[in-house]
Amino acid sequence: MFKKNYKLMERTHTYKNYEDYVNYQLKKTSDKTKQAKWLGPEWKLKINIFKNLFKSNQNEIEQKTNAICLGSRTGQEVVALKEIGVNNVIGIDLHEFKPYTIKGDIHDIAFNNETFDLVFTNIFDHSLYPEKMASEVNRILTKDGMFIIHLQERPGDKYTEINITDMEKIVELFSPLKLLKKTDIRKSSGIIAMDVELIFVRES
Repeated sequence: MFKKNYKLMERTHTYKNYEDYVNYQLKKTSDKTKQAKWLGPEWKLKINIFKNLFKSNQNEIEQKTNAICLGSRTGQEVVALKEIGVNNVIGIDLHEFKPYTIKGDIHDIAFNNETFDLVFTNIFDHSLYPEKMASEVNRILTKDGMFIIHLQERPGDKYTEINITDMEKIVELFSPLKLLKKTDIRKSSGIIAMDVELIFVRES
């Protein structure tokens, strides 16, 4: 469960139940105007931004064989990983956008333990239960697997569920994963508008 006194984040919404949270988040991904923008003028632009961000770790990433992107919307990050050499990549989101994103829940990921050797997300701030999301990442990641997370230090949009108030404590949240690298990406994240990239590994 989400701890209201958890110091690394501040909760922005309250809900009567989990279904209300899901329905609220679906308002964004089900919005036809937003979908048209994501699949139209922003499609290739975001793919290129993701590729440029991933290329700074391409030597490690291209060795991965089975990847998942959490909260991937229409799937630009999925395409970007495929284009830099990861053959088997899938995305999940509350709203399905085939062929790159299937319906799924970041708090209850419908894959077996140790399925993926690469996990990526940039929607941590949309998690209602951050500890549960972190637990699921740990569960599905293989030994020696890599977890890449892009985070905002600034307030997000109206669908943001948590504002991060202590970036360093994110490392504790995703324990026992080991932090390999922390990078300021705000100059290269463009319209994706992320500030920090953290890369973790699950040690064997």
